[in-house]
Amino acid sequence: MKTSTSLSLLSLSLLTLAACQKETKIAPENIPVSTVSIVAASQDTIPDKASFKIKLIKDSMNYDETAIVFDHTASGVYNSSWDAIYFTGFGNESLSSLSGDGRALAINRLPYSPGMSIYLDMHAKVDGNFFLKTSYDNNIPANIHIWLTDTFLKDSVDIGVANYNFSVSKADTNSMGGKRFKLTLKNISQQ
Repeated sequence: MKTSTSLSLLSLSLLTLAACQKETKIAPENIPVSTVSIVAASQDTIPDKASFKIKLIKDSMNYDETAIVFDHTASGVYNSSWDAIYFTGFGNESLSSLSGDGRALAINRLPYSPGMSIYLDMHAKVDGNFFLKTSYDNNIPANIHIWLTDTFLKDSVDIGVANYNFSVSKADTNSMGGKRFKLTLKNISQQ
């Protein structure tokens, strides 16, 4: 009896081994074109929690900044769980980013999409020269460049590479506000 049980176990083991060693041929799958384009598009992305800050500077004592944080689960409109409302301080200048629903934010958490634009809201209590620069960059891929567009002067600059100098005049309301500056994220590998 002991021998027949051993033989049965041995036979079962050999059958299992033979089944595992059997070569399995997998037919090539037909991948739809839409899936291929989704895979290609996914290479133009920014990882969650990647972020950058834009800083508005008058001089060494007068400056303000706003933060942009990417998260694919964020909505792009103001959410008190994700975003931080901007409160104007006592400085000579203020800078915030605008949510999709027009709220001024100190921290703007939003989903990334290729070629997206983010508007900045900039105000000053004094006339004079200012500049904008990238003051912080965390995990933004090297192929994604942040371009600042000045719609008032019809100028643009890669803000990750160079600062942007400009002037503000309180008498000219177009020289500040939420319509003068916008950031556009461009994938330079696709140009």
